[in-house]
Amino acid sequence: MKRIVITVSEYYLHELNVVANELREEGVTITQLHEYGVIVGLAEEETIERIRHHKEVESLTEEKEVKIAPPSAQIQSMNDNGYSTCDESSQE
Repeated sequence: MKRIVITVSEYYLHELNVVANELREEGVTITQLHEYGVIVGLAEEETIERIRHHKEVESLTEEKEVKIAPPSAQIQSMNDNGYSTCDESSQE
């Protein structure tokens, strides 16, 4: 499951609980529901694609995964896995 943030269209704010219930029926696990129209939750990729174009959804963003090197790592460049690499032999 991916963490998602949904912004509900201003037009549907008065029906926020109805929109939230519809999203739950679609398979969204809601973890936060804010009265100003932001819904944070979890959903499978298929569900995300299905709800992305609902008329009540102003925007839907997916949380991106970020990898941070350990504090002891010497940051020189990033490899394909998003980790820093350092060729210690070239530092002599």
